[in-house]
Amino acid sequence: IDGAGELRILCRIVIPIIREQIIALGLLVFFDYWNMVEQPIVMLSNSEYHPLSVFLSKINEGELGIAFAAASIYMILPLLLFLYGEEYLVDNISNS
Repeated sequence: IDGAGELRILCRIVIPIIREQIIALGLLVFFDYWNMVEQPIVMLSNSEYHPLSVFLSKINEGELGIAFAAASIYMILPLLLFLYGEEYLVDNISNS
């Protein structure tokens, strides 16, 4: 540690200690942003730029087959990320 700068201490000591917490926080923030519905509706005036979460709320009015297919595609990425980070989430939530 002698002679190490702040960046080296951060990269070699601090980040390895809090790596699991960073992953868990990143997953929770991703899930929060992935499921946003109100903010895109309010902030985006053009409906062509709305994310899939807003589209899913509109598609439920029509055919159910399309809604289920879109919902299945919509949950692939969060499901894969959850399966990757499930251990980190459970450990950090149980330690809180």
